[in-house]
Amino acid sequence: MPGPDQNIHTVLIPEHGLLLSPEFIEQCVVSPDFSRVFAHLVGKADDRGILIRATSDGSLRVVSAGVPFEEYVVASNTSEDYYVAPHIFESEVSYNVSDFLIESFPAIISFRNSLGVWLPDKKLPVGMHSIDLIHYGIRIHNFKTGDGCVYEITVYR
Repeated sequence: MPGPDQNIHTVLIPEHGLLLSPEFIEQCVVSPDFSRVFAHLVGKADDRGILIRATSDGSLRVVSAGVPFEEYVVASNTSEDYYVAPHIFESEVSYNVSDFLIESFPAIISFRNSLGVWLPDKKLPVGMHSIDLIHYGIRIHNFKTGDGCVYEITVYR
């Protein structure tokens, strides 16, 4: 014998970015009965909806091109001994992957999280480095006073 329906009074609809009619509903109802349904997920792009698909093993397929990035930003310079304005890069949007080419002398970097807090320093030796981390900014300075680390940073989103 199934139990009673459960009312959800938290406003779950409308989802951000969808235009619905009616825009608001008073409540949602969850039933103890399970149903087999054919459902589809639609992601919202800037100008249209996009069907979100799954792979043959049931995993959510989120990109068809192999990488989810659509843009990148490049910055290069010679760092200084402390975190100063020319070497602090902040953004209102998140970036997912950061590539660092450290050409001369090791560097110290730090990432800014979504709360605006700079995370602990991280040393990068000379060479190429790729870091997968969602962040809202990067800052860089010399590891050793007076070295003048030559760098190039590329961030992707």
